[in-house]
Amino acid sequence: MSTSTAEALSIGLLALVLLCAVVRPWGWPEAVVAVPAAGLVIATGAISPAHAADEAERLGPVIGFLAAVLVLAQLCDDEGLFRACGAWMARASAGSPRRLLAQVFVAASVVTA
Repeated sequence: MSTSTAEALSIGLLALVLLCAVVRPWGWPEAVVAVPAAGLVIATGAISPAHAADEAERLGPVIGFLAAVLVLAQLCDDEGLFRACGAWMARASAGSPRRLLAQVFVAASVVTA
């Protein structure tokens, strides 16, 4: 496969993965599309397996941290924490959209920190 064809395929697959991440067809997780797309990019020679391994090693700690955050967020959601916080902020805002936005911003900042 030529370099330009491999690059075009890579860009197309990236667009597909991003679209599926936003739309979430059939409720599938992003990995259902992203992992095969990554394999296809490697299989077509757009990037070498060695380069992919180097990038995965370099990004490993970040990927591990994001995975842990996603698991923690899922557990919080399962326990109803986000629903409870949303209900509390809605009551505390007393119908003021600006107050609600400020509360959401503060809560997101605290959780992120």
